[in-house]
This record gives sequence, C-alpha cells and structure tokens, in this order.
Amino acid sequence: MYKNALRSLRKQKGMSIRELSRITNISPATISRIERGLYEPPWHTADRIAAALGVPLEEIFPQFANRKSPLPKVAQR
Repeated sequence: MYKNALRSLRKQKGMSIRELSRITNISPATISRIERGLYEPPWHTADRIAAALGVPLEEIFPQFANRKSPLPKVAQR
C-alpha cells in the first residue's frame, strides 16, 4: 500500500529519489526498494521519509498510525 503512496507523493513534491536520499540520509537504493515494495522500513526510517516530505507519518505508512514522530516537519517546497 505505502509503495504507491510514497512514489506518488515524492513525485508530486517534485523530488527525485536522490534528493530524498540526501535530505533523509537514507540510501537511494533503500528508498527505491521501499517504493517498489521490496523492503518495509522500520519506524525510524519511515518517520524520516515522512518528515522530509512534510506529511504525517500515517499518510505514507499507515502501519505506524499510532506512533508519534519526534522529528519536526520539514518545510514544504
């Protein structure tokens, strides 16, 4: 479910995988694997991605809906 949401949201924000990687300090290969549904990220990784995209964690990763992010939201571009 999240793989489609992540790719769509990233593209909607005009962000490449490399740019998201740079902002989150998550390798481009890992982000690509998450987007393709080959890897389910742990909570802390998912939280960094959501913060970088400026959206609530559960919008992309509903499995973490009950977890609250300690990270500040990144200003939207």
